[in-house]
Parts: sequence; C-alpha cells; structure tokens
Amino acid sequence: MAFDGITTRILVNEFNKTLIGSRVEKIYVPSKNELWLLLHTPDRKSVKLLISVDANNCRFHLSNESRNNPEQAPQFCMILRKYLAGGRLTKVTQVGLDRIVKFSFENINDFGDLTTKDLVVELMGKYSNIILVDEEKIIDSIRHVDITMSSVREVLPTRKYVLPTSLGKSNFEDTTIDEFKNTLLKASQESEFEEISLANLISNNYIGFSKSFITSICARNNISTEITKSNLDASVFEKIYNGIKDILNATDISFKLTENKKDYYPILEKTDNETSIFLDEFYSQKENASLLKSAKQNIIRDVNSHISKTSKKLDVVLKTLEEEPNLEKYKQYGELINCNMYRMEIGLENIEVENFYDDNKLVKIPLQKNLTPSRNSALYFKKYNKLKNSLLHSKEYKKIYEDEITYLNSVLFEIDDAETIFELDEIHDELAALGYVKKKVKKGKKKDLPSEPIAYDYNGVRILVGRNNIQNDKLTLKQARKNYTWLHTKNIHGSHVIIETENPTDEVLYYAATLAKKHSKAKDSSKVEVDYTLVKYVHKESGAKPGMVVYTDYQTIIVE
Repeated sequence: MAFDGITTRILVNEFNKTLIGSRVEKIYVPSKNELWLLLHTPDRKSVKLLISVDANNCRFHLSNESRNNPEQAPQFCMILRKYLAGGRLTKVTQVGLDRIVKFSFENINDFGDLTTKDLVVELMGKYSNIILVDEEKIIDSIRHVDITMSSVREVLPTRKYVLPTSLGKSNFEDTTIDEFKNTLLKASQESEFEEISLANLISNNYIGFSKSFITSICARNNISTEITKSNLDASVFEKIYNGIKDILNATDISFKLTENKKDYYPILEKTDNETSIFLDEFYSQKENASLLKSAKQNIIRDVNSHISKTSKKLDVVLKTLEEEPNLEKYKQYGELINCNMYRMEIGLENIEVENFYDDNKLVKIPLQKNLTPSRNSALYFKKYNKLKNSLLHSKEYKKIYEDEITYLNSVLFEIDDAETIFELDEIHDELAALGYVKKKVKKGKKKDLPSEPIAYDYNGVRILVGRNNIQNDKLTLKQARKNYTWLHTKNIHGSHVIIETENPTDEVLYYAATLAKKHSKAKDSSKVEVDYTLVKYVHKESGAKPGMVVYTDYQTIIVE
C-alpha cells in the first residue's frame, strides 16, 4: 500500500493524540530529501519525526533510525531552526483526504510575541515538498519551484502559498453514497475498455486512495477487483463505500504486511505497535534494500569493468600463444634463406627450397620482394626472437590474468550474496586494498570492527561460514585448527566452511556440505559437488588473491 491519504489520516489522528504540546529540541536536514525534528513530548520522552520527500518513499512518521548530518547545515535547515527551534506543536491537520499535512508550531519571536508557523508537508511523488509558511506567505521550502519548472504555481520565498490542484478528483468525505455510486457508474460507462479495474476507477476519481488500499477493501468484502460494463452491479460500489467509511470511522486500526512483505494494508484491529513503529520498520527495510541494491550495482559495475579489461588482455595473450607453432618455422625460414641466398635476388615473392629439417622436402618460403635476401632472412629471425620473448611473457601472464578473472568472479558472487551495506563495505575495502577501486574516506567516523563469520549449530557442533574473501582467508588459515574439516564447492565460487570438531559424523558433514552449497554460486542447482578435507591440507600459494587457496587429500560429497 502506498503512503496514501488513508495512511496519512491514521498518522494525523495518532499524532494529535500523542504529540500535541511537544517542544522542538533539534532540527536536522541530513539530505535534500529528508527533514528530522527531535521533539520532547509532554510525557517527557524524546522522539524523532522523520519527513521524507524522496520520490519513491515520500512519507512522515516517528523513527528510531539515525542519519549522518552534513558538516554545514543547509539554508533551509538554518531557517527552520530560526523559526521553529524551541517552539511547541499545537496541531496537525490534513487537507481533506489528500497527502497534504500542516504541522502548526507556536513560538516566541525576536520581539517577544507569540507567533504561529505552519510546516506544510506535500507528499506527491517527485513533486513532494516541505514548505514553511507564515499565514499565507512562504518563508522557505526544501525544494524551490520557479516559473520555469511549473506554470501552475511557484514555491519560492515571499510568494503566496497556494494548495496544489486536486486534478479534478473529488473528496470522499464530502460525498454521499449515492453521489459515490453515480460518479463511478458514469466514469465506468465512459471508459473505452470493457473490463475495468475498480482500483484504477476509484483512485482516478477520488483523492487519497491508493490502488492497493482499494484492493484491500475489495478483498475484505469478497469483491472482485475487475468488473465489466455489461455485468456492472451498483451494489459493489455501495459495499466499497461502506468499507472505506468503516476504516475512516474506526478508532482501533493498524496495518498488516502482505504475504510477500512488500506491501501493507489497513485492518480493523488494535495492536500493541503504533502506526509509526510499523511504518518505520517497513520503510527502513525498504530503503535499506534499495540502498543495498544500488550499492551492489555500483560495485558490480566496477568489478565487471576490471573483468572486461583483464579479459581483453587475456585474449591478446591467448592469440600470442596460438602463434607458438610458428616459432620454429620462423627460425627455420631464416636459416634456409641463409643457406640458399646464392639462388635468390631482389624482387622474388617466394622461393621454394629443400627443407633439411624435414627430410629435404620442398617448402615454399614467402619473401618481401622489396627486400634483399639477407634482409628477408633477418626479418624472419626478428619475428622468431619477438615471438619467443612474447611467448615467455604470455605464459606467465596467462596464469596471472586467469587467476585475476577467477578472483573477480568470486567477488561478484560475494556481492550478490551480501545482505547488508556493512558486508558490501568490507568487500569494497578488500578491492580498495588491491587497487581495484578507490578507498572510501570516512570522516569523523571510527573504523568499524570486521564482521564475524556466519555461525551455525548442528547437533551441538559449531559450523562457520566466511562472508567474503578476506574473512575466508582468516577463517581457514588463521582461526581454524589443523584437524578441523574444511569444505568448499568443487570448481564453483563460494564461501569457505569450517566444521569446528574432529571427526565429524556423516550427518554433520552432509549438513556442512549443504551450507557450502547454500553459500555458493550453485545454491539454486541440484547435485552439487562439495569437496572436503582437513584444514592442514589447505594452503595459499605465494601471491594468490584473497580467498584463493589450493587443497589436497580431499573427498567429495554430492549435495542434492
């Protein structure tokens, strides 16, 4: 359910019960999309009010989250501190059922007079805004809108504040049941489609209703969300009207997550959690997932860039190695030309001679007709020496490039498997230490302690799983005892798994193997081979990348 007019109404009612009389202690604007007010409530509690105008998650609610503030406060923040700091919240009002809310604050001005300022929150997707208003005059806003950006209204200091247009939509609270039915009947008949979505129909004609809210009302009243013109029953609109009224008139109401936990809907039920707590948890998880996805995309882009560059280098090396059969041929051609120089003259395109390296069989040697015989011979010896040196370097670099690509692909797996921003930061630090990305500069922040391996318990046996390459190395080569069992998917990128016991049972061994599969690139595959051996048989070659090890004396389990 989007943060619609119904959610707004429930929160406004909650705030008018719990926040009226709260004093503004601190004001922060940590980003261009967020405003935080630290309020001291009448019952002597400190709460944080978050107002976000992010296009995808515009909302307001109390929050337990925290943000890093900029070293220098933005101008809008300074203006809010001037007018609102120390003031008291007197009322919270909603404009109809729209997502427009006014937070009214009383404060003493420089002349000792009691004044009222309204903080208007407009939640309208990418057009969302937070505006400080004195009576009808705009003092400032978090986003300025001039005539070049909107021909409908300007949002600038000293301009008159004008409510946004309702786009021709009606206010449900001013609508009778007959008007509701007639409006929707008329709109459905005017539709160019035979099949009509009730969610679209109602949200397009009335302010403040999200499609998911109407869908939840239909579900609670056993109404299909799709109707047709030919089978239109006006009683459907009556049931929906009464369902909406029940929500608006309810005193005990809360929200419930959908089965996929990606949405929520209102229920007529009293719960222990306040609406703000529910919304804070829901949007925190949603934003964290969005931030994690964005961070993953950024680091994946960098890693793929290095893989692409290294792959191109490897292609050049492989092409050079393909020339290896020509190495001796160039040398032989040079020597055969030297031996048959008396038979040659300038201008020949080729010469056919006996090859004393191959039972004197005739061989045709291509020549540069503009070069002398001795220059042609020297040219072949030059090709021979150049290719000889190239092959020496190519064989060396082939392994280097292949190991680098293998390592970077293992990093891609780790990025995909990461569940938190902190885990991604550790991967970023690992790449920065190897020079693949720039090191992040964290000003005024203590260095975080490294994360711990994922710990599992099976029949009293502790099993550890590495989260990244650095941790894999530390877990296997430093922490684990030599007689512990080490597991890893065969020839597939994955985490190191350690069974912290000697001689584990077959059940424990198989469970650990399932963990190795779960934390690998083959987690969705069947019949995955997992190698296991003692830690003492696992070692790291000199110069190997983090997480890259070799092992011997191993056995293999097949995990379904």
